[in-house]
Amino acid sequence: MERAFYLDKDKCEGCTNCMRKCPTEAIRLVDDKAAINDDKCIHCGECIRVCPYNAYNPLTNRKDDISKEKFSIVIPSTAVYGQFHIGTEICNIHRALLSLGFDYVYDESWAAELLSLAVKNRVSQLKDIRPIINSNCPAVVRLIKVKYPALLDNILLIESPMEISALLARKNAKELFNIKEEDIEVFYISPCPAKAISVHKPVGTEHSKIDKVISLKEIFGDLIREMKMQKDICFSNPSLKGLKWTVSGGQCEACEIDNSIAVSGIENVLNILEEIENGKLDHIDFVELMACNESCLGGQFNFENPFVAKNNINYIIKTTDTSTILIDDLGRFDEFEKAGLFNMEIRLTDNGNAGLSLKAAVERLDRVEKIWKALPKLDCGSCGAPTCRALAEDIVDGFATIDDCVILKIKK
Repeated sequence: MERAFYLDKDKCEGCTNCMRKCPTEAIRLVDDKAAINDDKCIHCGECIRVCPYNAYNPLTNRKDDISKEKFSIVIPSTAVYGQFHIGTEICNIHRALLSLGFDYVYDESWAAELLSLAVKNRVSQLKDIRPIINSNCPAVVRLIKVKYPALLDNILLIESPMEISALLARKNAKELFNIKEEDIEVFYISPCPAKAISVHKPVGTEHSKIDKVISLKEIFGDLIREMKMQKDICFSNPSLKGLKWTVSGGQCEACEIDNSIAVSGIENVLNILEEIENGKLDHIDFVELMACNESCLGGQFNFENPFVAKNNINYIIKTTDTSTILIDDLGRFDEFEKAGLFNMEIRLTDNGNAGLSLKAAVERLDRVEKIWKALPKLDCGSCGAPTCRALAEDIVDGFATIDDCVILKIKK
């Protein structure tokens, strides 16, 4: 699986909106239709957001993929709770998921609270690196790998809440229900394509602890139907500190890092990464970077307006009775930390020209520079590439020729 979404070419009108907005210039126009370079795509979902023809659609698992032969665990993203109107019981959402065929629900916010402690500890320990960049947004990590490799050392090497949730959910299922590891199947309900693809192509661990991903768009209608059938009052609440991770700035707050900034939206993230690379933010301890506007609430697989969803989340945080919250795993933080449960590594060889030697990379850059100087530098997009430099790279990589430049053709 190379992508968590697909392009419906019948709907694509070749308008170039996605090509011009792609932060890594991964999209070209071929035969008047968008074409995606999977080596450069970071799954930020910006193409989905700006397409006026809804030509991009989720490519994830479906409800029918829940196996009756397996013990099915489902982990709803914390962003899921923001998609329902104020007053919706979290317990009813969990029970609706069970009604769809899942056997056990594990709340991602519980893992996020554990990670809040881990992040706080690491930031205080890593004195020589500033600013430290969060690692729970796969699109941001991939963006740094593709465009800002010099900043890889700034990324905090701590696993994401979704991966820790899957690990703890498996552990709990084996202990509580006496289930064997091979009989467990873990699903994640994703708010965005970046988290969905990270299961099949992880940016960190070699293999994800999650087996299948269902986009929230795929399952939302079924959830609404099942929730309308819920009558009983029940109590099942998320971690309020962990729930903050789904709101822009919430991770900084949950981790209690005062000297920090939070940035959401891919264009804003690009601007901040430029400043970090230029050494302008060395006085900041921690930078929370999320590719979607308003963090995970702005994910392209969500339904609700992210600002409305933020209000819904804040209502849950303000009105939840903390005495009803019980997180058994929280008391085992020291045990998990000592065992290295939260540690991650970043894989370096799954994007573009990352595998080139330094000499080959320099030679490639020289060839790109020479071709770019010969181009008109108008960035008109008529050749099917977003900029003249992007066309120069395509020519060097063998995907285009100098004759693809319409302006040079006219001059000839």
